[in-house]
Amino acid sequence: IQSLGQMLTTAYAYDNFDVDLKSTVHTVEKSSDSLKHLTSGLLFPLSHGIKKEDLRCSHLLWQKSRSNLWVDERSLPPQKGWKDLLELHPDQLNEASLSCQERFNVWKMLSDLVNYGPPYFAKFKGRLREPEVVEAIPVERTPILVARAMDVSNSTVTGNIQSVINLMQQGGVEDPAVIDDDATPSPDVSEYVVLFHGDLGTGE
Repeated sequence: IQSLGQMLTTAYAYDNFDVDLKSTVHTVEKSSDSLKHLTSGLLFPLSHGIKKEDLRCSHLLWQKSRSNLWVDERSLPPQKGWKDLLELHPDQLNEASLSCQERFNVWKMLSDLVNYGPPYFAKFKGRLREPEVVEAIPVERTPILVARAMDVSNSTVTGNIQSVINLMQQGGVEDPAVIDDDATPSPDVSEYVVLFHGDLGTGE
């Protein structure tokens, strides 16, 4: 796990899970709350040709972040919303004046018809082509390493922070300012972006 984490081309994922630790001995003094809130974690390498230098942009992102109290707001790019996602792939109408979404709906209807419709339409299955490709991402097998479960409840902001720190430590990445000289060397992650998938948007 540490070999993968110290490459700095690693993504982390975590989620909460609950364990009911029921006791066979019941006493008046013992609490009836037997539910334990824990956090699981995964590490996996970033594929599709992503290199370490591609993630060396943390300072640039911080200069463009609205969370940076020292940044000049006039230098910040305009804020984006969900509607801007609609412009990622400008839609082009074909000869039949059908949009990309409409063309896919036509393909889906024909696919269902030849695969699940009346037997008569099955003879046209060989004439049905694959759907139109907009921006294909190559399929790659991604190895996944399971991290040690953490005694952390990530239902709060503090819990999320603890989960991130714990997972980074399991990946062999520490704060260079606090690690011991005799410890395993840790890469300086301050200039790099580390991708996390988890409950970072949770509010208390």
